[in-house]
Amino acid sequence: MQFPKSLTFRTFAVIAVSVIIYASVALFVGWDGLRREFAQFPVQLLLPLALLSLFNYVLRFWRWEIFLRSLNVKLPLRESVGLYFATYVMVITPGKVGEVFKASILRERHGVNLSLGLPVVLAERIYDFLAVLALAVAGVFFWPGSFTGLTTGLVTAAGIPVVLILFQARPVRMFLMRKVARSPLLAKHSIGIDEAADTLSLLMGFRLGSISLVISTVAWLAECTGLWLVCSGLNFPVPLGQAVFVYAAGTIVGSLSFLPGGLGGTEATIIWLLESLNMARASAATTALLVRLFTLWLAVVVGLGFFAAFRHIFSTNKKEE
Repeated sequence: MQFPKSLTFRTFAVIAVSVIIYASVALFVGWDGLRREFAQFPVQLLLPLALLSLFNYVLRFWRWEIFLRSLNVKLPLRESVGLYFATYVMVITPGKVGEVFKASILRERHGVNLSLGLPVVLAERIYDFLAVLALAVAGVFFWPGSFTGLTTGLVTAAGIPVVLILFQARPVRMFLMRKVARSPLLAKHSIGIDEAADTLSLLMGFRLGSISLVISTVAWLAECTGLWLVCSGLNFPVPLGQAVFVYAAGTIVGSLSFLPGGLGGTEATIIWLLESLNMARASAATTALLVRLFTLWLAVVVGLGFFAAFRHIFSTNKKEE
């Protein structure tokens, strides 16, 4: 199966748009202020910042393995690692829908039905969102500022657990799976909607769901800690609880925007919230850019590296024996 040319084009288009967005931020904040803030950031904090994000990625890979094994899908570890991390290059697709490609590769290379692979990808996104939502709710109790401008996003996000409760109703699961199965990457394949809905129900069950939510929450807490670390490095120490809220709220806003990688929305929210804590605009912008560099864009770099190393996974139509 070949890597979709449309996704390749969109990936580079998003990168180009990102450059424009970040350049606009720099012009708005002021080049001199940004350059000064970047120059004063301690170089020795760059490695811990990267390790926090890598810890996030590893934990989420562990969750992926738990999902596969719970469905009796056994991939060689090396290939599982390659497939999982190579698709990180698709985190900058709108709503991360490009990651649906993982389900297609599982089908083409290992004969795993889409009715199993697709729910795994969908469950990953659900647990990621729930984890960030849980962190945002926890962070609310530490937030000293106003919630003006965030009310709609937080209320919308808070409705997700309600949707998940409704999801236990089979008609709701069927509807959701039909919507996802219409993805251009999957439309040409036959998908057992009934089986896919039941598989997703299994992955969202209490025992497996509890384990997955804990893993997801710890993973995203690591990236929240990254924002706390950046603030400390810029000589504006922020309590960890407040840093958790800022990062989680920014991520939620970015997710609800359905923009590629939450671009623009996440950065703007982080800057605005930090400014509400009386952080200078140049420092807030520097924090947002550094955090995104070591979360979103580090993931893209990791994805590109693994894609280059495991390109054979994406160029074969034969199932390995």
